[in-house]
Amino acid sequence: MADRTIYDTTVPSAGSRGMAHQRILRMRFQNAWTNITGDANNLKMTPSAVAIASERYGQKAAQASQKMADNYAVTFGVEAVRNNAGMFVAAQAAIRELLKIGRRNGADNLVDIQWFDALDDDVPAFQGTFRVEWDDANAGYAEGAGWSFTLTSVGPVPQITSPIATGVPLIENALPVGKTVGDVIYVKGHKFTGTTGVTIKAVAVTKFTVIDDNTMSILIPTGVSGASPIIVTNAAGASTAYSYPAA
Repeated sequence: MADRTIYDTTVPSAGSRGMAHQRILRMRFQNAWTNITGDANNLKMTPSAVAIASERYGQKAAQASQKMADNYAVTFGVEAVRNNAGMFVAAQAAIRELLKIGRRNGADNLVDIQWFDALDDDVPAFQGTFRVEWDDANAGYAEGAGWSFTLTSVGPVPQITSPIATGVPLIENALPVGKTVGDVIYVKGHKFTGTTGVTIKAVAVTKFTVIDDNTMSILIPTGVSGASPIIVTNAAGASTAYSYPAA
């Protein structure tokens, strides 16, 4: 089960027309990871393969290559949100810093960036160091300021464990419904590998089998009937209870 806190708190700054995204973009700002997704529009991550030459087995003359990693370009647009004095609102302090970094040189032009899916911790997440460039967005008379950012990775960008990963199991369903004591049911979900215990209606399940990370079978124990919450536990913690309608 993933931690939804970042997604639930990703909102545009008051006055911004930016869209909150289900993909989260964060930059390291003042020694902390700061979410800059809320005011970003048209957020896109474009990979380019880092490949090495190789030979095909049994075909020495044939040209081939193998991908070893990916460089990335991250692009997005931002509109300025100002207070009554014309200053950036506090919520856009990281964006203001990104503008400053974009006009510096050498190591001062670099920033650490990470991105990940806001809801599913199984989606690959990435983190790396990026060079910052930006252009002024087109604007007419009396229109607000805006910028188009391009962040280019300095070398390959490695995958990381998603920052929303909790490692706690998540139950999606249990079938077939309406079974009774002594019957086997199959539970579907996520993060079942390493399961240390299962309960149904607060009764410990003594016979369960983890088939794979997404499936397990359990034998309904004595004392279970009617609405019967199933809870799966691993080293990271217990799942949210899933209500199973037993006979």
